[in-house]
Amino acid sequence: MIPNVLVLLLVFLSTLFALMFIHRERETFAKRAERHVFARQSVHDVPTPRVGGIAIAVGILSGALLSGNDLFGTLLWTTLPIFIIGLLEDLGPDTPPSLRLGVAALSAILAILVLNQHITRVDMPGFDTLLGVTLVGFAFTVFASTGMTHAINLIDGLNGLSSAVVIAIMVTFGLVAHNYGHADLVVMNAVVCVAFIGFMCVNFPNGRVFLGDAGAYSIGHIIAWNAIVLLNREPEISAWGILLILLWPVLDTLFALLRRVMTGLSVSRPDKLHYHHVLMRLVVLMTHKDIGQKEANPIGSFLSWPLIMVPCALGYHLIDDKSTSVVAIVAFTTAYVVTYHLLVHNALKLRRSVR
Repeated sequence: MIPNVLVLLLVFLSTLFALMFIHRERETFAKRAERHVFARQSVHDVPTPRVGGIAIAVGILSGALLSGNDLFGTLLWTTLPIFIIGLLEDLGPDTPPSLRLGVAALSAILAILVLNQHITRVDMPGFDTLLGVTLVGFAFTVFASTGMTHAINLIDGLNGLSSAVVIAIMVTFGLVAHNYGHADLVVMNAVVCVAFIGFMCVNFPNGRVFLGDAGAYSIGHIIAWNAIVLLNREPEISAWGILLILLWPVLDTLFALLRRVMTGLSVSRPDKLHYHHVLMRLVVLMTHKDIGQKEANPIGSFLSWPLIMVPCALGYHLIDDKSTSVVAIVAFTTAYVVTYHLLVHNALKLRRSVR
């Protein structure tokens, strides 16, 4: 087997080479992305290639092949359907959200069958008994995997933001896997992290290439199954500790759905009211628009990074402590809600004063 350091170097280089090709052909890819400039959730005004997922796939696939990691290779096969449907959305005409949701569920079902694993516990009395019923456990696993797949796509709103989320989560899972002696998971997490570090070279701060749906959906699927495998292998690991590590994308998704339901909008209708969008807008308003949206984009992303890392760090330290993990989740959720409303309040106040 090729030494892991060399594997990671090759992953980094293969990702960069793929990104260099995409950037060289940016006009071709950008033309296919023109319609995304006018999307409701868009915060950029120049057509930009949305096929960073291809480069990520090249890097991750090279790492899986070179490492000889059976679990990693098998999991990547189950990712193929959601990668393809995401790529169609990135390059072709719009695909219905229901279709993408269905294909994400298909990838989850394939993972259940191929890996012969599903969620059997969430450390909740009564609910764990229900999960003991195979059909219920399968259904909940599909729901959880599909939800995480779309959660990563939802937080892909600013330059470097989704990469920061993925790197923080995968580093944390890698450290947990190392502590429990799961070398195959350590390698998988390291490969994904290095591929995303390579992607960050062109995505942050200037956003020359975007991750796109193919990349976001695929990595969301991998993150979900990383968590499921850990839960199945280690009975000492708390499901609440896992949730704490995943808390930022989970909270962002749940509150986006709640916000849309409360305002009477379709849950599939995108908006620019996510935490990171409000934070970016506040940067613009606090500088009295001396800093425009283009410059505020990476600043808003950078300011979000500590908020993303805190629950990951807590989850790592509390991975086997259910009670304290629950307290930490409640505390961070409360802080998320309070600070979000403060950001919105101050943004509206500054907006009126700027006018």
